[in-house]
Amino acid sequence: MLKIRNGRDFIGGLTMICVALLFIWFGRELNVGNSFQMGPGYFPFMLSLLLIAIGALIVVGSIVVHAEESEPETWNWMAFALVILGPVGFGLALSGLGLAPTMFLLIVGVAAASRYANWRHSILLGLFLSVCSVLLFTRLLALPVSAFGPWVPFFGSV
Repeated sequence: MLKIRNGRDFIGGLTMICVALLFIWFGRELNVGNSFQMGPGYFPFMLSLLLIAIGALIVVGSIVVHAEESEPETWNWMAFALVILGPVGFGLALSGLGLAPTMFLLIVGVAAASRYANWRHSILLGLFLSVCSVLLFTRLLALPVSAFGPWVPFFGSV
């Protein structure tokens, strides 16, 4: 008898498959072409097929034939809330705080959702990724985003 061992992986794999099928559906009018003469729909179609394959592997990995009895996992509601609200907060705070502080707060805040995250490592990761983001997006790619926004007046000109 089949039993779902990990419900989150099962739902995640099905979600990946559904998203890939939506991308195939939305791009159905694009010319796919072939490997030698690629059309505008080739790359999205191939990525969607790859996403379907990865989702199917995750779904198959979450199912076992004869599962042993175990305690059901408790849901970590704080993790769900932080992971969902993190990007929303990032979008709302980016124009006021700037890229560096917003990235730092996002990483440290979402790391609080993990049971395994260490505060020291989260702060170091947040600092490292903030510096790398500022260098990449403001200096190398020259995107119109400031490193520090008007809410951080002492770094506003950086």
